[in-house]
Amino acid sequence: MRTEAAGSMACLLCGGRALASAFYPPLVRCRDCGLVFRDVPDGGEQAARGFDEVYRRADADRLVQERRAVLYAEFLARHAPAPGRSRLLDVGCGTGAFLEQARRAGWSVLGLEVAEAAVEAGRAAGIPMRVGSLTGAALPPSSFDVVTLWNVLDFLRDPLGELRAARSVLRPGGLLMVRVGNLRFHSLLDRSARLLGFCAPLARALQRQCFFSQASFDARTLRALLERAGFEDVTVTNSRPSDGDPYGTLPRRTEAAARAVKRGVHLVVRAIAAGSRGRLLLGSSLSATALKGGAT
Repeated sequence: MRTEAAGSMACLLCGGRALASAFYPPLVRCRDCGLVFRDVPDGGEQAARGFDEVYRRADADRLVQERRAVLYAEFLARHAPAPGRSRLLDVGCGTGAFLEQARRAGWSVLGLEVAEAAVEAGRAAGIPMRVGSLTGAALPPSSFDVVTLWNVLDFLRDPLGELRAARSVLRPGGLLMVRVGNLRFHSLLDRSARLLGFCAPLARALQRQCFFSQASFDARTLRALLERAGFEDVTVTNSRPSDGDPYGTLPRRTEAAARAVKRGVHLVVRAIAAGSRGRLLLGSSLSATALKGGAT
């Protein structure tokens, strides 16, 4: 355990300075609110550079987007545009795969992305996109009906500021949707990999599926962040997993097995969530929806 050292960051959720070591450096846990994050002051800039490199390798992003298509379709089936309520903003939109599906579903779309390579690819496909973050985009207040962040919030250096900016651009009664990795799931994988060190191949396979972002949320800290940003009617659930192995971390021959395991695990965590009345969320990812208040 440790407290603040010279040069340490403040907590990305509550601003606290009492930090304890977590998992492995540079990960720390805020002793005030429980958020786990990377104690790296330029972490956001590093993430932006990393994404730009990814999007310059078109095949890598294409695989991820293909495996998330079922998630996009599920969301769009639940949330349809209506007359006068059809403006959708996707933050961290990558090359625009979700925006393209949303546009086909009748939404008027705009994407924001920090990686210039991704924006170039999206614009070449005719998708309206801008380079930059939501906090720096200077979009008109109350100009969107839906704002989405698909596996983006946990990579941001200032997730609270980005959510407050999202609330600003939403119309009263507008919907926010975020999807993030689930700290409880990935911490369990990490501990399991350590315990199974005697079986190196299995331990390595588990470790490859374990990921800690710039900020790693569980259901409690995700809800707290959304409420701190001013959102209402916050709902946090287990997210349906993406199909198969979207990041190519496993041998291709194990794809069918990986798909079956993920489906089985999702059924189990859904049962646990139902049995605990939503208090125990152990899925690999979390989805949250929230509303901007003030609708008449």
